[in-house]
Order: sequence, then C-alpha cells, then structure tokens
Amino acid sequence: MTRCYLWIFFTPFFLMASCGYHAGPEEVLSSYQTICIPYVKNDAKGQLTANLIKLVSTQTGLQYQNWGGDLTLLVDLLPIENENVGYHYERKNSGKLRHSIIPTETRLIAIAQVTLVDNMKGKPLWGPAKVMASIEFDHEYEKTRDGINVFSLGQLTNYDEAYEAAHSPLYDQLSQKIIDFIINSE
Repeated sequence: MTRCYLWIFFTPFFLMASCGYHAGPEEVLSSYQTICIPYVKNDAKGQLTANLIKLVSTQTGLQYQNWGGDLTLLVDLLPIENENVGYHYERKNSGKLRHSIIPTETRLIAIAQVTLVDNMKGKPLWGPAKVMASIEFDHEYEKTRDGINVFSLGQLTNYDEAYEAAHSPLYDQLSQKIIDFIINSE
C-alpha cells in the first residue's frame, strides 16, 4: 500500500523531468514584485528610458520603483547606425535627369545591450543580450525650393528633421523588444 502512495507521489515529478519541464519566464518573473530602471546609458533625451518605464509598468506585472527594486533593468544604447536604402536620380533645374543618384530613404538601426539583474542575489537573471530594432524613413537629400518632396508622399522633407522624428518610433519599437526580452527570456 505504501508503494502505491510513493508511486502516485513521485509520478508527476518523473513526468515533468522526463518531458524537459522547467519554469517558464512568466513563472520566474512572478516571484518578483518591483523593478528599478536607471537612466539608459547614451539616451540623451531620456525618451527610451521613459518608454521602458511605461511598458514595464503596463506589460510585465512588475511595479516600477526609482531605486531599490527586486530587479534592475540595465540598458546600454549603442550608437545608432544609419544606412541609405533608397535612391533616385538627381534632376537638373530643367527637370532632366542627371547621371548621379541621391539617397532618399534611410534605415536607422538601434541596438541596446540589456541585462536584468536580481538585486537580492546580486547577479544577472538574464543577459547581457543585444536587442535590435530598425525603422526606415523617406527624406529629401537637399531642401527643395518649395519644401515639398514629391517622392516622399507627404513625409518629412529635410533629412535632419526626418532623422530626429524617426527616433520616436525607433525607440518605441526598441522598448517593446526589450520588454519582450524580459518577458520571454529563460
């Protein structure tokens, strides 16, 4: 009779071990209640930091604290890379095409090194890992006479303005990917 109870008691553990069962990331995060997010390194305007605080509070079940949380999210924003991905032929004042091409579409690539630290143990829970996001935007290579870029379908014309405006959706995307990393890492 005792052997039967032992068999019933140990069978679930045997099945869990044989199937490769392990605690999922949601189960690991559920043992923590608070998180501290210091300013993201190299985030000059604090936009990425603000996005992370907002998303961590709404999507992870963790409560944000200015300091001393159960976890600390360390993020280092690496220099943003850009590459030209779209071109068109340059035109003369008469409207005829020149033999040179100019960039009219650029891709921004942001990479962040992310580490989630367990403050009680004093060691990383996950990471460091690199998380990447990218976004493309249209622009005029040089300002036109009337300020309208006929090729961009009404998007920003000046490269510098378009470059600055593209940071907001880029940081939104990068923030979401960092939160997904926190939620889904094992």
